[in-house]
Amino acid sequence: MGGMEKNVVNVIRRMDPERFAHTVCVVRKLGNLSDALPERVNVLCLGKINPVFSFLTWDLARGIEAAKPDIVHSRNWGTVEAVVAGGWTGSCALVHSEHGIDSVNGQCEPRRRRWFRRLAFELADRVFAVSYQLRDFHARNTGFPAGKMGVIHNGVDTGEFRPQPAARICVRQRLGIAPDTFCIGAIGRLEPVKDLLTLLRATAELPDSGGRWRLLIAGDGSELCTLRQFVDGSPNLRGRVEFVGDIRYIPEFLNALDVYALPSVAEGISNSLLEAMATGLPVIASATGGNPEVVVDGESGLLFPVGDSGELAKRLQMVREQVEPRVSLGKQALQRVKRHFSMDSMVQEYERLYSGVVPRRNGSRAAFQKPVGECVVEGGGLGRG
Repeated sequence: MGGMEKNVVNVIRRMDPERFAHTVCVVRKLGNLSDALPERVNVLCLGKINPVFSFLTWDLARGIEAAKPDIVHSRNWGTVEAVVAGGWTGSCALVHSEHGIDSVNGQCEPRRRRWFRRLAFELADRVFAVSYQLRDFHARNTGFPAGKMGVIHNGVDTGEFRPQPAARICVRQRLGIAPDTFCIGAIGRLEPVKDLLTLLRATAELPDSGGRWRLLIAGDGSELCTLRQFVDGSPNLRGRVEFVGDIRYIPEFLNALDVYALPSVAEGISNSLLEAMATGLPVIASATGGNPEVVVDGESGLLFPVGDSGELAKRLQMVREQVEPRVSLGKQALQRVKRHFSMDSMVQEYERLYSGVVPRRNGSRAAFQKPVGECVVEGGGLGRG
């Protein structure tokens, strides 16, 4: 369950259940999503083994007809056919959102995909992205006007993710990490787009002087074997890097760290980055996607060029050696998240969006009402979700 799925869960959990009821449709399998969603949520699973080569429109249309929703909200390319399926029913409003770029070569999407995505944007009643960079990326790739796409940033629960000194001690004892060991961490899918090889190359450059250090990587994915082989082949990494797998104690895990690294090639708005900042950690992130919208370089974190392991190593070493800047970056990160990326503000934006879209009737295009005194996300579009 990645960042987009966590976003869905967070929104559903916190939206007013007296005003909004939810049915979640997944294409492949439920996985951990079934445990994360509230019991009041209806779940449909299409059970597609390889949805890349499946035509989903018919199955999605049947699901929509069975659920009879007022609004169909599709997310990312994987379920973009829900726009067409929802349009066929003629009774629901259509919202589509983009939450990230899955491909390392996202700039080189096939022409047919760009064309179909543009068609989905045109058919939908509202389209938005989770960052301005992602909005501009899709506008540039599809030719769809950026002014018709809204932006809703992800938010983080600062009650769940917060500094916890006791958790730091407990997790370090569990993982066998000494109190004075400098600990670097990363959480996420172990896929090429996350570019954890750059992080490994950077840590391999760290000098032995300056005290002990460890690198903890949480998550699973197709790159695990490749990453393990790199560690085994590097004398400076063997015994210092640990792959802890998928973990459920993420808030506690973050508290055990001294710095959080995010070397992704592409991002929307990274939930793990927000969670690390809410924990009061200094963060070092690649200057891609929505990362520069979250991190003010040199104030609430540090940015480095995508794929540049040398620059990442320099920033890791600076944070490792200089305690006062490290503490200051962590404090500023926490304050920035509280001011600009709260969970409450994100949920309010979703509620305003849904409240402003009126379901279609008899195949007519959905109306859009702007409630008095409320700010509504502007844009128009649809896609897979």
